[in-house]
Amino acid sequence: MIESLSIEFWIAILFFLNFFLVIFSFFIVRKMNRINTREPEHQIVSESEEKSEYVSDSARKIISMLEPLVEESQKAAISFDKQVKEKKRLLKELNDALDSRVISINLLLSRADALQKKIQAEHKEAMESFVFPVKNNLLPPSNPVLDQQNQIIQMYLNKTDIDTIARQLAIPKGEVQLVIDLKNKFLAMEKDNR
Repeated sequence: MIESLSIEFWIAILFFLNFFLVIFSFFIVRKMNRINTREPEHQIVSESEEKSEYVSDSARKIISMLEPLVEESQKAAISFDKQVKEKKRLLKELNDALDSRVISINLLLSRADALQKKIQAEHKEAMESFVFPVKNNLLPPSNPVLDQQNQIIQMYLNKTDIDTIARQLAIPKGEVQLVIDLKNKFLAMEKDNR
């Protein structure tokens, strides 16, 4: 048993020695190959010069190919910017026109509601007394809506309060408030766009 262990022991040691010798010889052969395949230093310099020339030529070609693309993209960006500015201007004009029409529609609706209430009140009064009076003041005022808007705004700018404006122009207080609020909104939008 002692003899078998000693043989196995020596076999293992020989195996490790052979393994290390193979690895060592592999590294030596590799090192020798590197030394033998090395080129003289002046050839390495000339190759690096050739490579740098090749790289710079390639870079010049790429730059010359990209220059027209950059110029075209700059032109497209300028054109796009002009179009965006034009569209903003058109949108502002459309928005102003729409806001003006919304004010007019709201004023007309308020006036129609006020007239309807007035007619209903007079109808109820007439039904109670069985007399149907004919009044000429049931028709809407002869001033256009835009003139009334301008009157409201002018009175407001002259520091007249909303109740007084509504009473003097004979229109609902909510309608006066609506016109003033929308005018303030337009002024704020104009300041933001500048």
